[in-house]
Amino acid sequence: MTPRPPVRINAPALVLRVMANILRGPKILLTKVTNGQIESPVGVTVGAVCVVMAPVLFISAAADFWDRGDDGVELLILGLVVGLIGLAVLGVSRFPSALPVARLFVAFVAGAFASLIVATAAHYFSSAATSLDVAVAEAASTVSGTNASVIQAETLSLGITLFRSLGQWLSAAAIIVVVVRIMPHLGVGGLDADGGVVTRSARRLAPKSGSTMIRLLALYAALTGVLLVAYGVAGMSFVESLVHACTTISSGGFSTRSGSIGAFGSVAIEWIAICGMVIAGTSLPLIFRALQQKDMSRFGRSVEFRAYVGLIVAAVVTTLAWSSQWPNESNVREAVFSVISAISTTGFYSSELRSTAYGVESILLILMLIGGMSASVAGGFKVIRLMVLGKYIRRELRRSIHPAMVEKIHLGRSSIGDVAMSRIIGELFLAIMIILPMAMLFSADGLNFKAAFSFAISSLSNVGFAFGLDRTDQHLQALGAIGHIAAAMMMMIGRISATPVFVALGGIGEPAQREIRRLRLKRKQKVIR
Repeated sequence: MTPRPPVRINAPALVLRVMANILRGPKILLTKVTNGQIESPVGVTVGAVCVVMAPVLFISAAADFWDRGDDGVELLILGLVVGLIGLAVLGVSRFPSALPVARLFVAFVAGAFASLIVATAAHYFSSAATSLDVAVAEAASTVSGTNASVIQAETLSLGITLFRSLGQWLSAAAIIVVVVRIMPHLGVGGLDADGGVVTRSARRLAPKSGSTMIRLLALYAALTGVLLVAYGVAGMSFVESLVHACTTISSGGFSTRSGSIGAFGSVAIEWIAICGMVIAGTSLPLIFRALQQKDMSRFGRSVEFRAYVGLIVAAVVTTLAWSSQWPNESNVREAVFSVISAISTTGFYSSELRSTAYGVESILLILMLIGGMSASVAGGFKVIRLMVLGKYIRRELRRSIHPAMVEKIHLGRSSIGDVAMSRIIGELFLAIMIILPMAMLFSADGLNFKAAFSFAISSLSNVGFAFGLDRTDQHLQALGAIGHIAAAMMMMIGRISATPVFVALGGIGEPAQREIRRLRLKRKQKVIR
């Protein structure tokens, strides 16, 4: 057999060709920028994020100047830079008329990480963070709405305190827009089991117009105002009331005190926080329709809301049953507080949880994984997905007894298809595949296995508190630089959802894969010739 001749490559010609392509790209880009013709959903999303975050930085800077803090100048300069960048990017970008789902996911994820970069800069250039990894972790807590921090809350300036609370509030508002308005049309994340609007109730709750979406956000702001007044009446100062109102309704959990809500020592404040956390874990469109039509019976007719309340009641009763003594009012309140904080993924705590029984810790971890209702600001797997998964397991068990049986999964009066089920199972599988290696990484970075595993679940579900250490909020502080970055990525994936992140990563890598396939094909053709 005659050996194939080697492929000869003209190195100088190849270098010149590569350089020509490199130089051609900026020329084309400059022409498009000049003409304002760049169709970039990423540019539009990133520019919008910068424009929205600039006023938050200005407000935080003004508050810090008023309080004579040390971060006013840094926040003001950063606000100007971020605002100018946002306006410049929006000026040369426009949203394309037709957009593939993968590119939309890329834009969504890019917007989330743009907010992470801005928040990181705010923490790093101010007096809040001493290193870049700490700044990234604190920024992720702000953007994702996770009550995990390396810094003592009392040491933060007023400007950074407001920035963190308003950041959690705005990120939840953005999630409402994305989850309720955009995701149902894409078939992921959203109002119901598979993320598409498959149930009749979800179809009725989904906003059909921009005005309805504005009213939904107005309701979100109104609920924040109600909590602001309630906290003020209960004894908080105006700043503390504003911070806790923003972080309660957004399920963010950030507090002005290291001991969280328990540091205030007020029963009234604890019950207000409980009510706010219940609302944060409830579907906002459901609340909207019930108030709009003055029909509170909608809550009772919602199968997901009944399951949500049922989980809370069952968890509270089980938690109290684990107690070695007859529960009093304080025990009941603490149990209710911990259960609702876990299932709403807020992360507030009224007392240290180091003495909690193992069984109670397991219950709270399960509630963290489940999370709140669909179309709420809470994180987690979502109650309605759990309901559908339970019906799926029941059907498969019955099929093992009756193999020829044909049975559809019904949720209320709607049926759940196989595509929806595959999405639910895939989302659960992705969550498990993320939690296990991250728990191992946290364990290698300084946490014991119990603390590492619980914090992995807590960070992915955007809760914050965990078990296994002396203090409930000590886990992020005990990690090193690698652990801080890993925890930040976990928080962001938990807030965005795993599916958009992995789809976006695939979309980013697709051009490179296409180019590699082209080069391989070209080389193969040369060898054949």
